Amino acid sequence: MRKQILSLAVALLIGSTVCMAQNRQNGKADREKRMEQMVTDLGLNEQQAKDFKAAMQEMRPAKNKSGERPTREEMQKKRTEMDAKIKSILTDEQYKRYQDMRKKDNADRKKKAK
Repeated sequence: MRKQILSLAVALLIGSTVCMAQNRQNGKADREKRMEQMVTDLGLNEQQAKDFKAAMQEMRPAKNKSGERPTREEMQKKRTEMDAKIKSILTDEQYKRYQDMRKKDNADRKKKAK
């Protein structure tokens, strides 16, 4: 009986590990897909697309020197810097569309969270 329970526990552990790994891979693919969609929707040329993607990658939360996630203030500062960089990459019309897309994405995320 103990062997069966132990075997079941090991199988569940392995199964959950595989599922989490797949979710991480899907998340990266979803981000890349959204990024490509934004490039298309904004009508970016090759140089703009390259610079835009680089700016978006910089925004990805990274651990700070102490190995902890950045604070809210650090992330807000980073967001402000990124917005300035993106504004310099895009035309005024593209930047307005970008802001509208962000607002829509944020509203969609809030709806999903509920």
